[in-house]
Amino acid sequence: MVIITLIFTRAYYPPNQGNKVGKKFIEWLKDNPPEPSIDKSLCIGVTSTEAGDIMVIGIGQVGNGKEKEAMERAARQNMFLANEIEGFKYKTELIMDYTEAYKIINMTAPEV
Repeated sequence: MVIITLIFTRAYYPPNQGNKVGKKFIEWLKDNPPEPSIDKSLCIGVTSTEAGDIMVIGIGQVGNGKEKEAMERAARQNMFLANEIEGFKYKTELIMDYTEAYKIINMTAPEV
């Protein structure tokens, strides 16, 4: 079994802010290049919500033991964009392999 931890981010913004989001994301990346040892991007997808907003979905693989750093990096990026873009909202979650989650509560995961 492969044990991985994923970071899952959803970002929402009004369609009229799309150009600004693109420019600000490029600006963010210039000052904060990807750090594959912390998290490696697996997928970035774009769709829309029922309310008509744009929704960007990002999924990354978190480096071993780098959960805190990955969440901090995502929080800094999202706060930067939220500060710069009207109507920008976001939600970031860690999705841990259950064997890793059991370690947090000082237990060994059962075989499934």
